[in-house]
Amino acid sequence: MNIKTLAAACALATLGTTAFAQTYVGLGLGAGNAAAACPFGTHCKDNGPAGKALLGFAFPGTDFAVEGIYTHLGTFREHAPAGNASVKIDMMGVGGAWRPQFGAGWGGVVRAGLAYADVKTSISPSSQPSQGVPGVTQAGSYTNDAWHPYVGVGATYAVTPNLRLEADLDATRVGGTHAVGNVHAFMLGATYGF
Repeated sequence: MNIKTLAAACALATLGTTAFAQTYVGLGLGAGNAAAACPFGTHCKDNGPAGKALLGFAFPGTDFAVEGIYTHLGTFREHAPAGNASVKIDMMGVGGAWRPQFGAGWGGVVRAGLAYADVKTSISPSSQPSQGVPGVTQAGSYTNDAWHPYVGVGATYAVTPNLRLEADLDATRVGGTHAVGNVHAFMLGATYGF
């Protein structure tokens, strides 16, 4: 066996143990769900469309990576005789990911990090006389921005050495004018490594 063959075999073996060569991008679409309490006399829509974009860097020779993410977790609505409220949640953050490969194209992902969540609440009063939306003194728009931890798990399938299909479940805990609490999103998407 000559040096060139040995070097090529080592390079292929290293590529097989990493999630991607180095840099990768990803997109996902799905549904978000807010585990918020729905007060008596109201109707809540606690799920909505969600989406995610990420940029990652896999450390060569390992299954570990760092990722920057942007996630829209959804817009959630509450309808009550006193008025209506909508809560839109977006977050941008950075974290780490473990992306092991199990064989036959299958792999997984476990991620955790810290994200800056932007929670925008819009409240509109009903045309009927009322005491107002519980917990809020007046209608209007309110914004709560804060740092929150996030976690996620998922499964991947390699279509090609660089293109992977991905199914993810991401979760965080955020707060707002109406306490939102735990929010999670299930998304299907793909990642592409360069």
